[in-house]
Amino acid sequence: MIPRIEQPIVLYEAEERPNHEREGQESNRREHEHARRRRPPQRIASHPRRRRRSRLRRLRRLARTPLFAYAVAAIVLSVVLFVLTIPTPHYSDLPTNGDKEQAEQPKPRPEHDEYVEPRPIAHEFEGSSADAVRATNAYGVLTRAIGEFEDTGDLISFAMLDLATGNDLRYDSGRVQYPASSIKAPYTAAVFQELVETGQASPEEVYPIAEETIVESSDDAYSDLHERYGMDVFATWLQNAGIGPGEYGSYGEMLIWHYPHINTDQLLAMWLHMYNYLQSGTEPSQTLASFLERRTVSAMRAALGPDVRTWSKMGWFDYFGDFYSEPATVEGGVVFASEGTYVVTVMTTAPAQISELEPIFTALARAHFEMI
Repeated sequence: MIPRIEQPIVLYEAEERPNHEREGQESNRREHEHARRRRPPQRIASHPRRRRRSRLRRLRRLARTPLFAYAVAAIVLSVVLFVLTIPTPHYSDLPTNGDKEQAEQPKPRPEHDEYVEPRPIAHEFEGSSADAVRATNAYGVLTRAIGEFEDTGDLISFAMLDLATGNDLRYDSGRVQYPASSIKAPYTAAVFQELVETGQASPEEVYPIAEETIVESSDDAYSDLHERYGMDVFATWLQNAGIGPGEYGSYGEMLIWHYPHINTDQLLAMWLHMYNYLQSGTEPSQTLASFLERRTVSAMRAALGPDVRTWSKMGWFDYFGDFYSEPATVEGGVVFASEGTYVVTVMTTAPAQISELEPIFTALARAHFEMI
């Protein structure tokens, strides 16, 4: 028989903690809960560049303020004023005005400007620059070149005009003579300006013949131009340029032949009219200018050297022939010198003496220095 147990069996009896310890823990829990409720909830940052975005936002606000706009305007104005105060050089390779300001500093003398004893010549210099040239070493250089040429018994005349100042220098420029192939340039310019520019002649037809006429000085090509376009176009061009028939009574008498006799002043006027056209910038004018720059024979180019840009057309003939042809060596053109652009024409009765004109063009270049 199993004995009856009066009291329950306690398997484990936990150690009871003091009341004050439990009360302390309960107090800490309540304080922690109270502090948690007072602290605002913390948002978890979802973007790692929140601080940069806040800086950009502040900069945007600053950019909208009037002070920022005034500061930017002041900076831009300062830059503009600074740029405007920087001196800008003005380059004009081809001046056409009649007035040119004189430099404050005296112009440098040409290289190798040694004194040359002047010598007697057949005629006196004329033109607005005659006195200025006579008072310098250029007078001795030019009279020496002219005198040596005249010693051979041939005649010479020239005309030179500075395009910036309008000053000119002339020597027996009214004498009339045979122009030889130098007249091919004005006639070709008339065809370009009066016919090609107005659509009355096609560039495809004119350009090949004109190139051969100017660059190679072909007589056959020149005759071909005349057969195609006649002499009326040349008469119209001369009238528009204000160039009269000279010793002839009319343009009809003047232009009976392909090589009319003219003087140096007339040839200079033709080149001035050509220069204005060649500077127009049209495609035909630029094409003609390239022909005149690439001509095969030129005493002017040989005298001044390859560093000086020139447009010209030379003519030469060595005997008395048909249609009033006579011995002649002639060249007219434009010189783009470093000190200024000028137009110059030289006509002589020398029989195809091309190299004999080189000292003349060298001396004229020296004289041009005194004209500016």
